[in-house]
Amino acid sequence: MTQVIEISKSDLAGARDTGNWEFLESNFKRAEEAIRAGGSVHLMQVFSDASKEVADIIDNLEQLAHVKTIYLR
Repeated sequence: MTQVIEISKSDLAGARDTGNWEFLESNFKRAEEAIRAGGSVHLMQVFSDASKEVADIIDNLEQLAHVKTIYLR
């Protein structure tokens, strides 16, 4: 069974804005492990009513590297 990890874009942005590098690094490490195992990462957009939708699907390391540059500046 393919592993799918969901990560909230707002959680990533909040961690970046507050300097919570440990949170970011642990999530990106988990994402890398999932992709290497043939899985994917769903970046989730969470709305004010707590509903959510998939904003992006990352299924290769190049895409993950690009997303990391956004959050690990």
